[in-house]
Amino acid sequence: MRFLLILSLLSAMAFASVDTFAKEMAYETNYEQALARAKKEKKDIMFVLVTNYCPFCRKFEKRALMSEEVDKMVKAKYIPLIINRERHNFPKRFESQRIPITYFISYKDDTKFTHTLGYKSKKDFIEYLKNMH
Repeated sequence: MRFLLILSLLSAMAFASVDTFAKEMAYETNYEQALARAKKEKKDIMFVLVTNYCPFCRKFEKRALMSEEVDKMVKAKYIPLIINRERHNFPKRFESQRIPITYFISYKDDTKFTHTLGYKSKKDFIEYLKNMH
């Protein structure tokens, strides 16, 4: 019984961490809303897919995405979207067993034009963003 209580508390904290991150960083958490905003602002979408149990997802959020430099680069060019694969709905064409995964999606036709898989350090993610189209 004690194990189940601890497990449910940890699960609740994990769900909250993605929501907390999204709120603090002003990331969208709904694919359809992000797409509508992207079309309106004529910006592509940067879609990060994570799960509760993924330590590399939290590491990527904290060490790269929360960086002021990365945040400015992302928001200048993209509508940032983060979705917890276990909790939210998103188009199944973006389903992945390997996480974190970051997709870059065209606002014009709602198609993926590139993606990057796994944890990236702040430095590596900045280089990746600089080398995008």
